[in-house]
Amino acid sequence: MLIKTLFRRVFGLGAACLLSAMPAAAGDQATLEVLGFSQDGRYFAFEQHGIQDGSGFPYSEIYVIDVHADSWVSPSPFRQRDKIDDSQGYDPVALLNKTRGENRLAAQSLLASTAIAGFGATVGSNPVTELSADPFNMTVNIRPVVPPIDGPMEIELAEFELPDATCASYGVQTKGFQLNTVYGGEARVRHFDKSLPKSRGCATGYRIERAVSFFPDGKPPVIAIIVHIAKHGFEGPDGRFLAITGRL
Repeated sequence: MLIKTLFRRVFGLGAACLLSAMPAAAGDQATLEVLGFSQDGRYFAFEQHGIQDGSGFPYSEIYVIDVHADSWVSPSPFRQRDKIDDSQGYDPVALLNKTRGENRLAAQSLLASTAIAGFGATVGSNPVTELSADPFNMTVNIRPVVPPIDGPMEIELAEFELPDATCASYGVQTKGFQLNTVYGGEARVRHFDKSLPKSRGCATGYRIERAVSFFPDGKPPVIAIIVHIAKHGFEGPDGRFLAITGRL
């Protein structure tokens, strides 16, 4: 493991032995950056990035989504994970900045052609560090106007056992999820897993992370609901994100 290698170099065998006696390290939690909607609300984009557990490799993933179809826009997603040579030292901040910059350049053409321009407002937020909130339910004022001029939107997530043969061979019990909303008296199933996508890895749990809405001029209002995924990782549960999008 990379961190043990660095401890041995800097502090010697004694510190490495002490590190081995410490509690097992947790997996890595990706940082979410919402890139927002296009001006017409047709497209939505976000990036997740971080330092991979175990390897210490920096990674960046950029997703561009057709909001109406709730599907990736090709050639999205853009995924970059860079191997490192730590013989000259290890600066995770500089390495991650380099990886993110290169991945943003790779995605720039699609971000430009879909006119992603940062539109939208976060109307609900429940990060994995928020221990007092309900991870499966969120009620939001759908636009940032106080007092509200719209009725509330209720968001509900339910997770369920969804076996995957590959993950089961590792001894991992995987889950899928269903996402529902109630708004304006209409109940809608926004998403329902029939099988576990390979791109999701060995997912073991979910929570509602964020709701981002946008009311474009002359176009139907739209929403992106960000779901946090807990997935089997090298050193513990890793945290990643996906977005469920659609019209209000």
